[in-house]
Amino acid sequence: MNATTPPGKCSAATPFNRLIPGTVAAVLTVGLLFSWGCVRSSKDQPESIVTVQDQAGVQQVLEQAKALELTPASVTDNPGFKVLDGEAIPAIPTYRMGAGDVLEVVYHISHAITVNDYRIDIQDRLSIAFPYHPQFNVSTLVRADGKISLPLVGEVKIAEKTISEVTEDLNKRYAAFIKKPSLTVSLEEFNIRIDELKKAITTAPRGQSKIAPITPDGRVGFPIIGNIDAAGLTVPQLEKTINDRYAKYVNDLKVTLILLEIHNNKLYVYGEVNAPGVFELQGRLNLAQALGQAGGFKSSANLHDVLVIRNNGLLKPLAYRVDLQRLLDSGKMYADLYLQPSDIVYVPKSSLDDVNDVIAKVFTKGLYAVVPFTSSFTVNYDITPSLRNGSSSTLTTQ
Repeated sequence: MNATTPPGKCSAATPFNRLIPGTVAAVLTVGLLFSWGCVRSSKDQPESIVTVQDQAGVQQVLEQAKALELTPASVTDNPGFKVLDGEAIPAIPTYRMGAGDVLEVVYHISHAITVNDYRIDIQDRLSIAFPYHPQFNVSTLVRADGKISLPLVGEVKIAEKTISEVTEDLNKRYAAFIKKPSLTVSLEEFNIRIDELKKAITTAPRGQSKIAPITPDGRVGFPIIGNIDAAGLTVPQLEKTINDRYAKYVNDLKVTLILLEIHNNKLYVYGEVNAPGVFELQGRLNLAQALGQAGGFKSSANLHDVLVIRNNGLLKPLAYRVDLQRLLDSGKMYADLYLQPSDIVYVPKSSLDDVNDVIAKVFTKGLYAVVPFTSSFTVNYDITPSLRNGSSSTLTTQ
């Protein structure tokens, strides 16, 4: 560096042929260190932080906040946000239900006029009348095999047929015994399954709804259709499955699900933090906020190698390391890096370069002391090859 180099600027290196051979190494060392310092100063310089001492400082904070407000244009191609009704809002991670969650199941029974003819179902009661031969009049119940028994013609299968189709069929059958039978068929009782469903679900305080907790094995029981696997599904996915099942048994029925209680939205933080344990994951939470829930990190924490393990809704566990110290030094937040339900955060005391050290600390020593055995988190895959080959992600700010 020559004497005219302005402060904070990096000069070109002095040609080697003008240096004394014994000083080459020293000059190179100093040059490399200075060059690294110049690059680092431009890349890792902390964001300008306003110090509020008067009203002018308050105004400056408000102006900065205004400049950072979300707009549809500012979140374009940003997976951490979405545009809804012209407004830019954060994209909350999809919640997948688990054991202990509680649902309210609301049943909506439609009585609207439909263009489709009613089709006879089992347990329906029919009245068959012969205006000119009343001795053959009968009131009969459709059996479980879909058939009825009638005088002269015997058993006739009528389930899944319309009234018009049954009337035409019976007139043809009785024509072999009676000249112009001219019989009529009418429904006395129908939609019996809906009546049974109403009795099963109707309660004084809630009306036509029921409370359905997800059992430890991840299932939920419903009248008529039985148990359905719910763990790992979103509310819309389970709602569609239930309606598809009911459509096979009950007409004009729609089910709506309301998630009343969330018990599977857990986050596990342990290692070199002041209060390791299990925490509720409310909304969008980044790594720094998660450590805040755990009482902050200890002075012995190695924040360069914070490990996050994700296994909820994935084919196999995803493990990645986060250089949180770099975040704290630069004051820059990692964009779109938010924790998800069942994530495990481990703050080590030393480097996690040793794969055996990772396994011993996370899976053998620390995990089962913090994560309850009833947790839905399981490790069924070997993640060590990706760590051993250096392919696990280490996130740093740019």
